[in-house]
Amino acid sequence: MTDDDPAAFELSRRKTLAALGTIGVASAGAGLGTSAYFSDQETFQNNQLTAGSLDLKVDWEEHYSDWSVDESEGLENDVLMSAPDEGDYVGLPDPQDPLIWVQADDLDTFMSNTSIEAFPDPNDDGVQGGPEFEYDACEDGADTPEDLDPTANGALRTLNEDTVVGSLENPDGPAPLINLNDVKPGDFGEATLSFHLCDNPGYVWLNGDLVEAAENGNTEPEADDPDEQGGTDEVITNVDDIDQGNVELLDKIQTTMWYDDDGDNVLDGGAGAAPCVQIVLDASGSMDATDGDGVTRNQEAIDGAQQLAAEIINAGGQVGVTFFSTTGNDATVVQSVGSGDATDVIATQSAIANLPDDGGSTAIGQGILTADEDLANCPEDSRTLQVVVTDGQNNTGPNPSTAADNVTGDDTDDYTGEIFAIGTGGASESSLLQFARPSDDVHAEFADDLTAVIANLSQVILGEKVFFRGSLGEALQVLADGNGIPLDGNRATAFDEFEDDPSDRDCYVDSVEHFVGFTWYLPVNHSNEIQGDSVAFDLGFYTEQCRHNDGGGMNNDAVAANETDA
Repeated sequence: MTDDDPAAFELSRRKTLAALGTIGVASAGAGLGTSAYFSDQETFQNNQLTAGSLDLKVDWEEHYSDWSVDESEGLENDVLMSAPDEGDYVGLPDPQDPLIWVQADDLDTFMSNTSIEAFPDPNDDGVQGGPEFEYDACEDGADTPEDLDPTANGALRTLNEDTVVGSLENPDGPAPLINLNDVKPGDFGEATLSFHLCDNPGYVWLNGDLVEAAENGNTEPEADDPDEQGGTDEVITNVDDIDQGNVELLDKIQTTMWYDDDGDNVLDGGAGAAPCVQIVLDASGSMDATDGDGVTRNQEAIDGAQQLAAEIINAGGQVGVTFFSTTGNDATVVQSVGSGDATDVIATQSAIANLPDDGGSTAIGQGILTADEDLANCPEDSRTLQVVVTDGQNNTGPNPSTAADNVTGDDTDDYTGEIFAIGTGGASESSLLQFARPSDDVHAEFADDLTAVIANLSQVILGEKVFFRGSLGEALQVLADGNGIPLDGNRATAFDEFEDDPSDRDCYVDSVEHFVGFTWYLPVNHSNEIQGDSVAFDLGFYTEQCRHNDGGGMNNDAVAANETDA
């Protein structure tokens, strides 16, 4: 990343090229003589090897809220400054520690009102894209910092007062992405950054560094604040010195980083309460089928359910396991949500691994009723739900639609649970819709490969995955460590981004859009001690090819100021 623009949003671009040249022409002749009766020539011409490339392109949309009146334009409900007693509200910017609450039906309008810039933004309205706008990320995506100038010919960055005015150190250049000069307690901002790997898969890190944190003198109220520490001329330029410094803004600004899977600039936090889940698995004989991929449906279900269970338990939830059709037309709870094993990953995965594939008929309705009886053992304040997996349609026992209505209250106003329906093989979308609940927010999916679909339910049940929460100072320390925070290309598997072992993380596939959210906010319980403080920092991505690498990170030595990390 370049070091010449404080506070700039500087994204490192890594091209890894193999040192391959060109093999010259090789030819062979036979029967070359003055009296030859036979002649022949075989020529292998223009042999060549061309090195592949790995190119990282980015785009983004940024939001900022300072509680101004225009943020509420067009909303049907008031934005709340305290937690609502009832209603479907979304806490922003982080549902774990919200500053405001926006009614769910108003969320799109609120986000549009607070959008201040984007790339690509051909309409200069602060929102990505536009009608009939054709965009090829690998052709048109941003390389930074050269594509940050909104005044350049053909520029796709928003051109407005937030982007055209440069920093104090670079007044004639384009503004960095995060560029605010009047931050007050209660303010927050968010940027969802999307990145695209072009030509080859790659491992990806989110990285950054401190450029400068400064006190900038003390105003009278700041100097009188008992929380004010340090000298009036204090300046910190090394991330390693943050803990010894006293620029309060580094400690008071809070940050959250997450995989913004739907790219909507909002951290989806699930339903809030800890989930208590019964995974209800089809054990009928047809689960022994392979569907031509060499892996049985039974094994696909086991693999996906084990990954899902680990995610739920690691997030503080409980998991029980029910098999249906194990003895013909019945269903059996093989692990109760009320047992100690329900919070033990290994024990739960072992229970799932015992799923047989030689049972009788497909008794989906009985599986739902049996699992529901066990969900009565869930803690009183938990979110109860079932994940029902089948490769067929109900052919014995209770009707699954009636069973689903009975256990969730979906036919009344007394809604008490959810049912996620996952199917393959002889199942169909219509058969899954019979028992997926609630009926107005259906969780039903037909899949050729059960493993990924089941495992990825963790993102729906638990919400999008947060990989960092902490102060801005703490964030910069983690982002500046080595290559930064290693990102995982497959969150369906349990991966701790802060572990040293890279073997559990997956590459990102190329030619697919990937999203990461970054939000900052200044809680309202801070005031005079931060007045005048400033922080400038870099934020970016680093990637390297997957082939021949293990995800541990190649040598990435620092470069001199004003040079680009390559």
